[in-house]
Amino acid sequence: MGSVRLSLAALAVMLAGATFVSTAWAAKNDLNLLNLCLPASSPHLAGKPECSWVQRGADGSISEPVATYLQGLQGLQGRQDFRSLMSELGIVLAPRVPMVADTPGIAGFQLSAELGLTGISNNRSFWNGVEGVSANNTVGGTRPDAMLTTVGAFVRKGIWLPVPTMELGFGAVHLLDSHLLAWQGYAKLAIHEGFHDWPVPSFAVRGAVSYLTGTDQVTMTTTSLDLLLSKGFGLLKTARLEPFAGLGWISIFAHSGHLDATPSCDATQLAALPAGSDPGNSYCAPSQAGTKNDFNANFSFPDQNVITRYRLFAGFKLRFAIVFFSAQYEVFFAGSSRDGSASSAKDQSGTQNALSLSTGLDF
Repeated sequence: MGSVRLSLAALAVMLAGATFVSTAWAAKNDLNLLNLCLPASSPHLAGKPECSWVQRGADGSISEPVATYLQGLQGLQGRQDFRSLMSELGIVLAPRVPMVADTPGIAGFQLSAELGLTGISNNRSFWNGVEGVSANNTVGGTRPDAMLTTVGAFVRKGIWLPVPTMELGFGAVHLLDSHLLAWQGYAKLAIHEGFHDWPVPSFAVRGAVSYLTGTDQVTMTTTSLDLLLSKGFGLLKTARLEPFAGLGWISIFAHSGHLDATPSCDATQLAALPAGSDPGNSYCAPSQAGTKNDFNANFSFPDQNVITRYRLFAGFKLRFAIVFFSAQYEVFFAGSSRDGSASSAKDQSGTQNALSLSTGLDF
């Protein structure tokens, strides 16, 4: 029990470190979904740029709610960009703990620190939706790197119930240069394990879930279902090498938070003014004074059907005494799922490659 308490304390230190990093570092990878809207010069605002999804009438007031605009054919590109960004970000923070098919056993316990590198389509328009990119200059802004880096910490434990070959795990993954933190958990059932002298591999099924925190721009839950094969070999009677491989199905459930397409114009203050008065803000039209018209700029991206992705992965685990090192390479095939609307938005994410490294202690 002493080693278990020590391991839990170490995990707490790792997660505290990740929290410190998220608050201390620059946040260029934090979400800013309004950047998905290209700005356009508005003649009703003395030529100042604003989100092109804001439609104004002849008097400068908003003639159509932004939410309604996005639901139509004219909002298709915006919906596709949102879906594609959620798809690639969901893969970056998806559960992908590098592990073998065997469980650690009923008495087994594992603590690990993990590093992930995941490729993204960083020059595609849907990656404009982060803080580092300027909506007014999507080329000259600080675009996200082509490979995003995550760090994480996990604990794993073999259990008896409901069957003796079960394993549970819990941890968190942090995306560097952001405040994004994904809390993850999984359950693994070993269908066949332990017969290491037989010329057959171990086989397991793993289900996992990841819940994103650190942003009010979106609510995202990612689930995965994986099939695992592995086979262990002794090395010089001092170490053990276990290659593994598998395939998986990823489901990403993303829901937009509440956004404001005219952030420089305060709808509440504008409504409190006398009708027809000068709003005192060049980003607000005089015709909006004393009305709730600017609330039409508040919107959320329409809810979409689940985003599905598929992956193949392979790697190895090398163990010496209680110390282990694991590496895993993955290919996530390009997205193609669509939402259920009449003008269907397609996931335009590209094929993503990922490398995961893990090291820790097996008790």
